[in-house]
Amino acid sequence: MKYQVIVGNIGTIYDGNNYVTAMSNYGNYVDASKNNYGRAAGENVTLMRDNEPMVEYFGDINND
Repeated sequence: MKYQVIVGNIGTIYDGNNYVTAMSNYGNYVDASKNNYGRAAGENVTLMRDNEPMVEYFGDINND
């Protein structure tokens, strides 16, 4: 399986085969988005598995 973590205006921040690493990165960027931290503030975060969305967090930047 191939995993990717994609963050709104940043782009792909993880691209690899390790599920644990992908989930860790996904969680970290969701936290950053929720807490309005850095470039990830308010951004959408998506975890992809084999080019299909596995889980998505919709940031509030789109709700302005």
